[in-house]
Amino acid sequence: MAQDSNDTARRNRNNSWWKRRTNLERKGVILFIIALIVIIALIIALAIIAIQKSKSEEICYTPGCIKSAAKIIKNINSKIDPCTDFYEFACGGFVRDTIIADDEMEVSSFTEAGDILHQQLRDLYETPKTEDEIRPFKLVKDFYKSCMNTSAIEQEGLAPIKDFIKKLGGFPIVENVNWNENSFDWKQSVYRFRRSGLNPNTFIKFDTLPDQRNSSKIILYIDQPDLDINRDNLLEGFDDMIVDSYYQYLVDLAVIFGADRSFAKYEIKNLIDFLIELANVSQSDEERRDRPSLYNPMTVSELQTKYPTIYWLEFINNVLVLPESQITSNTTVSMHSPKYIAAIGDILRRTSKRTQANYVIFEAIRSLEMFLPEIVRNRESQYDSVVTGTEQRSPRWQECVTTTTSKFDLATSSLYVRKHFDPESKKSAETMVTDIRTELLKILENTDWMDEKTKKIAIDKAKKVKCHIGYADELLDDNKLLQHYESLTLGPGSCLDQLRNISIFDKNLEISLLSKKFDTSDWRTRLPATDINAVYSGYENSIQIPASILQNVFYSKDRPQAMNYGGIGYFIGHELTHGFDDQGKQLNSDGNLENWWAEETNTAFLRKAKCIIDQYSNYTLPEIGVNINGGLTQGENIADNGGIKEAYFAYKAWLKRNGDEQKLPGLDYTSKQLFWISVANCWCSKERKETLEQALVGDEHSPSRFRVIGPLSNFEDFATDFKCPLGSKMNPKQKCKVW
Repeated sequence: MAQDSNDTARRNRNNSWWKRRTNLERKGVILFIIALIVIIALIIALAIIAIQKSKSEEICYTPGCIKSAAKIIKNINSKIDPCTDFYEFACGGFVRDTIIADDEMEVSSFTEAGDILHQQLRDLYETPKTEDEIRPFKLVKDFYKSCMNTSAIEQEGLAPIKDFIKKLGGFPIVENVNWNENSFDWKQSVYRFRRSGLNPNTFIKFDTLPDQRNSSKIILYIDQPDLDINRDNLLEGFDDMIVDSYYQYLVDLAVIFGADRSFAKYEIKNLIDFLIELANVSQSDEERRDRPSLYNPMTVSELQTKYPTIYWLEFINNVLVLPESQITSNTTVSMHSPKYIAAIGDILRRTSKRTQANYVIFEAIRSLEMFLPEIVRNRESQYDSVVTGTEQRSPRWQECVTTTTSKFDLATSSLYVRKHFDPESKKSAETMVTDIRTELLKILENTDWMDEKTKKIAIDKAKKVKCHIGYADELLDDNKLLQHYESLTLGPGSCLDQLRNISIFDKNLEISLLSKKFDTSDWRTRLPATDINAVYSGYENSIQIPASILQNVFYSKDRPQAMNYGGIGYFIGHELTHGFDDQGKQLNSDGNLENWWAEETNTAFLRKAKCIIDQYSNYTLPEIGVNINGGLTQGENIADNGGIKEAYFAYKAWLKRNGDEQKLPGLDYTSKQLFWISVANCWCSKERKETLEQALVGDEHSPSRFRVIGPLSNFEDFATDFKCPLGSKMNPKQKCKVW
C-alpha cells in the first residue's frame, strides 16, 4: 500500500508540472518532440538512401554491361549445380533454347559473331562505288556484284565450264569411247590447272613455307594432297555413309554433264577406289603432329635419285611457272610425306588414265561449283546435307560475302577496319598480352619438373613471342593497297573467269616468296583482320589476334574486365601456350626445328601430356556416343588448360591493381565467378549430329563442352571460386597439369 501511495504522489507531481506550463511552453514542447521525430526519420531515410545508392554504385549499367548480363542470363541453366557440370550450368539455357537454322551446321558464340561480321561486310560490298575510292575497293565491289548475278550464271548454263573442261583435256566419263587417252598425261593436267587458276595440288601438294631448320628462308615443301573426303572415312570404304554419298553425288554430277548413268557408276567406282588407295598411303593427322618426321630436306637431284618415277625438275618448274622462282637440281626442297611420295608414282602407273582424268575434272568442277548453274549447286547442297546435316543452302549473299572476303582478304580487311574497328580495342588487347605473358613467364619460372637449362630456353622463347594485334598498319595505307593489287585484272568475262584470274594472282604471290628471306613483318602474310580466330605461328614464334575477334562475346570496352580476360584474354593465353604444346615444343624461339629439351624434362612433359591425352580420351560426346581422340586433340587441350590459367592469374593481378569490379545487373556473381562464366560462354554451342561426327574424325579441337569441363576441372582456383567440394565432378581428386 505504501508503494501505491508513492506512485500516486509521483503522478500528481508530473501532472502538476504539465499544468503549470503555459500554452506557449506546451506548444514548444510538442513542436520539439515532433521535430525530434522528423529528424530521426530523416536520418533513417538518408541511411536507407545511402545504402541503396551504395548498392547501385556496385552495379554496372553501361550498354555493354546490360547486354552482357542479358546474354549470361539467357545462356545459363541455374538449376544445374556448377560443381557437377559447369558447361551445362553456363550454357544449358543456350543449348535448350537455340534452334539451328536449316542452312547452318551449328550455332555458337563464333557463328553469332560471324553473322554480325557478314552483315557488316555485306553492307560494305553493297555500298555503291564512288569516284574517289581506290581501285582495290572497286575490285571488291565488282567481284561481289558479279557473284550475286545468278541470272547471268543461269543464262550461260554449262557451256562455259564444258568449254573449259575441253581445254583441260576432256571428261572421259562424259565422252565415253570418244575420249582419247593418248592425249592425256597427269603431269600436263597439273600444269594446265596451274595456268588456269585452279588448284594444282591434285596428285602432289606443293607448299611454300619457312625452312624448319632455317626459318629465315622460304623453301618448297612436297606433300600429300588434301583429299575431298576425310582419310578416316575413305579407309572405311563404300560401307562408310560419307563415301557412299560422295559416290552417289559424283554419279549424279556426271549425269548432269551428259554422262550415261550406268557407265558413270562404273567410272566413279574406279575413281573412289583410286581415292581409297591414296588414303592408304597418306599419313593420319595424328601422325603428322610429329614435326621432325615431316622435315626431310634434300636437293632436287637427291629427290630424283630417291623417287625416280617422276622427273622432278621439270615437274616442279612447270608448277611454279614464274621465271624468277625456277629451281635447279641443286635447290633444296623438303619432303613432308615420304611414304606418300614413294607410293604415288606406282599408284598412278597402275591407275587408268580415264580415272586420273575423271578425278582432275571433278576437282575442277567442285572448286568452281559456286559459279555454276543452280542444278549443279543444288546437287552439291544435297551432298553437303549428308556430311553436315544442313537442310538447305545458305543465302546467296552469304556465300558471296564469304567468297569475296577470302579472295580479296587484304582489301576487305582494309574496308572493315576503317569502318568498324576501334583503335582503343587494339591498345587494350596489347595491354592484356603483356599481362598474360607475364603470368606465363611466372608459370615457367615456377615449374618444378623442368631442368634449369631447358627452363631458361623456354622463358627466352616466351619473351620473344611476337604479337600481331588487330590489323597491320599498312591496311590504312592506300598506296600499299594499290601497289599490292596493281597486277590484278578481273577482266570483262564471267564471274568464273574473274575467280580464276584472282586465283592465278594469289598463287603467283605465294610462289614469288620462294627462296626469299622470310619477312615476319610482311603485312600481306598476316591473318586477315576479318578472321574470327586467333593463331600461333610456330615458324615465326608469334601470335595473331585479328580485329574481328576483338568484339561481341569475346571483348567489349564497356563491361567488366572479368569478361574480357575470360574472353579474348583466354584466347591470348591459349595461343601463347601453343608455343609449349606437343608441337610447339619442337621449335625454338626463332621458329626452327630443334630438340632443346633435356631428356629427363622431355620425359616429364610426355608423362604429363599423357595424362591430358587419357583424360580427354575418356570423354564421350553424349549426342553421338563417341569418344574424343585425345592424341589428335592434345595440342589444343594443353593450350586450353594453360591459357585459361594464365588469363585467370592475369585477371587476379588486375584486381589487385584496380580493386573489385561492379556487378552485372540481375546477377550476383563475384568478379572471379564472372571470369569463369565468361570462359564457358565462349564455347556455348549447339551442333548437328553430322557436324559433330565429322569434327571428331578430323578436328584437332575438342568439342565445345569439353573445352570447358576439361580445363576447369583441372584447376583448383575454379573449385575455390565456386566452392566445389573435393571429389565433385568439377573438382576431381586426380587432376592433369602440364603448365
